[in-house]
Amino acid sequence: MSYSKNVRDYVESSQSICMYSTLSIVLILLFIISPINKFFLTSLFGKSVILVLLGYTLYYNVILTNKFTNELNIYLADGTWNSIKTNVACSYLFSLFLFVLFLSVIRTLF
Repeated sequence: MSYSKNVRDYVESSQSICMYSTLSIVLILLFIISPINKFFLTSLFGKSVILVLLGYTLYYNVILTNKFTNELNIYLADGTWNSIKTNVACSYLFSLFLFVLFLSVIRTLF
């Protein structure tokens, strides 16, 4: 696979991750922060959907970043810091924040 195709696939997949995480944030605002959280059944359903969506987004982001890093290993092995390494580091940091958000939503269940 060529370098540009790998980058293009990674960018397209990153757009999906962005949409999933944005949807998760909107649902968090709707079901956890808004007055709807007072209704137990609605709140439980909303939190379940949020957890599934956050879990999938976290999983997809980690798998995608690992795949991208492994496929471009020859380009990253030169020892210099470049924008691709910055993107990969930010992606892993974003995964960490998604995990913290996932745990925070779990905490609101109890």
